[in-house]
Amino acid sequence: MRKKKVSLKRRMQCCMAWSVLIAAFFAAVGTVFLLVWGAKNICRALFFDDKEAVIVKNEESPADGGKVQETNQEQKTLHPEKMADERVFQDPMLILVNKEHSLPEGYHTDLHLLNNGQYVSEDIYNDLRDMLFAGEKENPGLSFLVASGFRTSEKQQQLMEEEIEKNKNAGMNEQEAYEDALESVAPAGYSEHETGLCVDIVAESNQRLEESQQYTEENVWLAAHCAEYGFIRRYPEGKEDITGFMFESWHFRYVGKEAAKEITQKGITLEEYVKQLE
Repeated sequence: MRKKKVSLKRRMQCCMAWSVLIAAFFAAVGTVFLLVWGAKNICRALFFDDKEAVIVKNEESPADGGKVQETNQEQKTLHPEKMADERVFQDPMLILVNKEHSLPEGYHTDLHLLNNGQYVSEDIYNDLRDMLFAGEKENPGLSFLVASGFRTSEKQQQLMEEEIEKNKNAGMNEQEAYEDALESVAPAGYSEHETGLCVDIVAESNQRLEESQQYTEENVWLAAHCAEYGFIRRYPEGKEDITGFMFESWHFRYVGKEAAKEITQKGITLEEYVKQLE
């Protein structure tokens, strides 16, 4: 059978129809792109201040997601809306927060984002970084991990409630569960973690916050050298009655190099050191 011949006019109409469809497709894609891009920038304008972005030069350092590792990515500095009250010393690194002393109303610190998602105060970042890098450089094989840094009061309250619930599930009544939780967790507003000046540091090979942590090579090195970088072991063994907390080998608090040296040499706690200054 002879094929039916398609007229020129018909071919032109088909071409035009396809052209319209293709143009409509690209127009739709372009519209979606513009909407997404616009929304992204609107959100950025609403929730972030580009002036507060911190760009840090990339330096040679151990490659690990949990260390204080500098990065060339844009990082944000947070500003909790607080200002220090009369209990903040001339040296704000010595602020005392425990179960008897709440976080001062109006407390403020700028926070630095670590590359594993944890935050610490900008005031301690450089010395924390230097300490962990030095520990690994001097001792090949060691690998530190910042398990916890700054916490919001909401996060601290959540941890407290979880500890209480765990104790109740173990058979304790409400009061017993609360009192037992206080031995290891501070109520919201009374935790050093809300200052941004302390960190829980563990060995990468043992990330458990328990007694075994003090026997890791990483923890042994930190206990011997942390004062050189302005840190102290905040809740030492045998000082539970003074600090109000059980011994935590992993919890380190920044107080500055001069204070850290004296506290370590005298074998005292931050509570005892601050009392000497009063």
